[in-house]
Amino acid sequence: MTQEGYLWMPCTIENSGFSSERRFTVNLGDGGKAVGTAYVEYLLDEQERPIPEGHPPYGQVIRGKVKCRVIKRDGEKVYIEFPGTDVFHVPSEALMTSR
Repeated sequence: MTQEGYLWMPCTIENSGFSSERRFTVNLGDGGKAVGTAYVEYLLDEQERPIPEGHPPYGQVIRGKVKCRVIKRDGEKVYIEFPGTDVFHVPSEALMTSR
């Protein structure tokens, strides 16, 4: 299995129980969702800026991106790993290559 590198997936971001982490939710493209927590260095806001301390405020949800690692490609499916989660397969058009 060859590591293909890192990409970014659109997600929603909200605060979690720890100041250095945020909860993210990604739509997987098949009707499913991946929900996890990640350190803020693996997350960007909608303008591709780092998530500042204390943001978003508790109870608010913002749009952003989460860094994911491409595990392998299998036709139309791409197997990716989010920070601290299992491996998921998503449609290749769901991936973003920008920062």
